[in-house]
Amino acid sequence: MPSTRSAEPDDVDKGEELEAGAGEAAAAQSAGVVATLTGADVSTPVTVAQLPTPYDVAETVTSPLDDEERAHLAVCEQALHGFRKSVIVAGKALDIINRARLYRETHATFADYVDEVWEMKRAHAYRMIEGWRPAALVSPIGDINEAQARELAPTLKEYGPEVTVALYRGVQELRGDRKVTAADLAEARAVLPPAGHLARPDQVRDVLTVAAAEGRVPRLAPAEPQPQPQVPAQASDEAQPDGGDIGQGELDEGAEAIGTMERALAQQRQIYDAVGGGVLAAALLYDPGRGERLRHELRQYANRTAHRMRDRTDEDAATPGV
Repeated sequence: MPSTRSAEPDDVDKGEELEAGAGEAAAAQSAGVVATLTGADVSTPVTVAQLPTPYDVAETVTSPLDDEERAHLAVCEQALHGFRKSVIVAGKALDIINRARLYRETHATFADYVDEVWEMKRAHAYRMIEGWRPAALVSPIGDINEAQARELAPTLKEYGPEVTVALYRGVQELRGDRKVTAADLAEARAVLPPAGHLARPDQVRDVLTVAAAEGRVPRLAPAEPQPQPQVPAQASDEAQPDGGDIGQGELDEGAEAIGTMERALAQQRQIYDAVGGGVLAAALLYDPGRGERLRHELRQYANRTAHRMRDRTDEDAATPGV
């Protein structure tokens, strides 16, 4: 593949190398001290010098990545992963500085310290402090962003660590291949019952599943099913087993009916999966009256569906009255 990478002047590269070398030496010297005091491994962050010089590849290039490009992708993703994790690390560091008043030699207040040293507003510093605990709890490797961590902070405070982890995992499961966002977590947290009504953390998944089925957490609802392929049209004069001819309109109607039944079956399977695993017990514990009513309606519509799908032998079958 022809290279389209731009060359940089030699003096710029040498200057970067000298500056990077000095920075790495200082980081290596301080890393041992930090590791000894805190146990944190900060000895191998990705530096600017380790990243390749940005280069352009034309949009018309569709060939797979070569070995060099794969190496570039790996080191860039490592840098981004380190940046995401650093948000959690920074929140914990600010928490330590604030609670231990480690700023007191140079600043009167924590707000003065973060403003003058880090050019950070006090409110933002406290948001980072609130977010690092739930972030580290649900994702020790740091694959959660600051906004998601902030949405989990109230759950940790009210329900504790086990429910917080269960909430995050439940949202992940319901979202499937879709990315979990802070809005998803906020919506899920809003449907949790009061802390005293949860007998076990694993009931969180059941609560979220039922809420999704009822439409109370639309962001966690199953993705829309893919359109069903149309049944190929048959010739209008093709004889059927009963000897009658079927026109194009009837073929189209039949194909649409098959699609409707397949979609209904997919939804019925989702409902069947959703109401298992202790859902009924959790619902009756949370709200006995509403839980009993919902159970009755679920059974009622299941019976109606079975009645409607029976093999009718005449057109005068009675309308279901269950």
